[in-house]
Amino acid sequence: MQQLVDYLASLTKQEEAGEKLITANDIREAHARGEQAMSVVLRASIITPEAREVADLLGFTITECDESTPVTASVPACVPAYKTESQRIRETIIAQLPEGQFTESLVAQLMEK
Repeated sequence: MQQLVDYLASLTKQEEAGEKLITANDIREAHARGEQAMSVVLRASIITPEAREVADLLGFTITECDESTPVTASVPACVPAYKTESQRIRETIIAQLPEGQFTESLVAQLMEK
């Protein structure tokens, strides 16, 4: 329990230092708004492993740049033509499941079997 408290405290300190935590929910929300990409400053951002996994599953691109490169706004997308049939099926399944009870990675694992 103390480790969790320490970890959350370190995240708060990182946010105070200007670091942004990019979570799977951030990716889901951006995707739901119709965005297909996000640029982040590598030194000022922490991207969770689950966020990377969700981005891969949704066909969402996370571009990491250094501080000298300007961060561009997310690119809106209508319906990306490059989505595979598997991605569309996975998204349809996830949309019909109760929110928060299943992860995209679990659905992907079940689809692979």
